[in-house]
Amino acid sequence: MIQNNFLDVAKEAAIIGGLVLKENFKKIKKSDIQEKGIKDFVTYVDKYSEERIRTFILSCFPEHAFLGEEDGKVGNPNSEYIWIVDPLDGTKNYIAGFEIFAVSVALKKNEEIIVGAIYIPMLDKLYWAEKGKGAYLNGEKIYVSNRDIESAIVATGFPYRSVAELDNYLLALKEAMITFSGVRRPGAAAIDLALVAEGVFDGFFEMKLSTWDISAGLLLIEEAGGIYSNFQGTKDMTDGDVIAGNPMIYNQLMEIIKKYY
Repeated sequence: MIQNNFLDVAKEAAIIGGLVLKENFKKIKKSDIQEKGIKDFVTYVDKYSEERIRTFILSCFPEHAFLGEEDGKVGNPNSEYIWIVDPLDGTKNYIAGFEIFAVSVALKKNEEIIVGAIYIPMLDKLYWAEKGKGAYLNGEKIYVSNRDIESAIVATGFPYRSVAELDNYLLALKEAMITFSGVRRPGAAAIDLALVAEGVFDGFFEMKLSTWDISAGLLLIEEAGGIYSNFQGTKDMTDGDVIAGNPMIYNQLMEIIKKYY
């Protein structure tokens, strides 16, 4: 039986959402897809996953607040605790039948993320971190890589909603492709960040992400020995512009980004 501590609840919530995603994978019909913004889609699966996660978390902590991608903020508006949830990160991948998608669950106390969990259901990979206590994958402690610039692989996401930024992004992407061994674009920021924490990817950069995309993953990276910031080098993630990685790759990415942003 789950104990009502923050980390256990975050892990269990991520799995609950992940089971919804697994059960409905490749069952999406065209009529199930809604466009909620420019090139931004949602399905009944996103909504059902969030509902199940929200119900579970608030049953454990009814005095807390909850912020989900689909239904916004609910719960106690005066709470110092707020759960930040992406019930399906990688919706386009999910709709297309591409197995790279995840659930992201984080808990913020005042302005600090103190707990995070990311679950990749089709790979059965559960990442978690608690402030000051390290980062883990399926119970094993994980660390960012120590690869050098020439052998590094960095991940990114395309600014498909920010066409005005595309020219600068492409210049940065070109330099990243020249500088590093490889660039990858899986299509789910939470997974990208988790893989940086695991040491699979060495760095990551993307712009205009939402707080539910990044909250759990940034804690994972920090607890795994990595560094993150916005494009200006501060920890204010309001604009959703993210650079992260092991210290060497983070610094190199920052040099690249500064040329174009």
